[in-house]
Amino acid sequence: MIAISRTRIQKHALTILSLALITSALPGQELTTGTPVGKPIPKLETVVCVGENEGQKQELTAKRLGKPTIYVFIQAEHWDRPLARLLRELDQKTKEHLTDGTVVAVWLSNQEVDRFREHLPRVQQSLKLAMTTYTVWPGDPFGPPAWAINRDDHITVITVKDGKTLGRHSFKSTNEGDAARILTDLGIKD
Repeated sequence: MIAISRTRIQKHALTILSLALITSALPGQELTTGTPVGKPIPKLETVVCVGENEGQKQELTAKRLGKPTIYVFIQAEHWDRPLARLLRELDQKTKEHLTDGTVVAVWLSNQEVDRFREHLPRVQQSLKLAMTTYTVWPGDPFGPPAWAINRDDHITVITVKDGKTLGRHSFKSTNEGDAARILTDLGIKD
């Protein structure tokens, strides 16, 4: 009798575990990646590859304190055209709707920063973004620990205003259609 009860318990436990795994993988489900909503954002020191202070290591959050900012953390190996279209859409809508807003794109990789210093200016030549700074978090695809980036996501977007997180979004794949959901954090509706 004890063996039967143990078997039943194990069966039910496996069913519950399976359901938990299935629901955690549902499309459109928000993951808990990125800084918590409503909390102050931590420092972000990156190497600027395109934008103001190009070529320098710079702490970006202090400079943006109080201003609406969209931080886009990109796993470098997943950089592709749909992601580029998302960046372009975020850049254009920021330019149209926010006088002091900007987008900060942060490439995450364990590759040398020099590779990005060469490559990202070519990306900018192609995309011609007006409101986006291209940066690299040097040497670690997990990104800055305090920002809690999920390495399994191809892109993590954190919207910020007044130094606090407004929203966080993560995607395994994306395109310009996802921009509207991100921009609503900053009150932009088109």
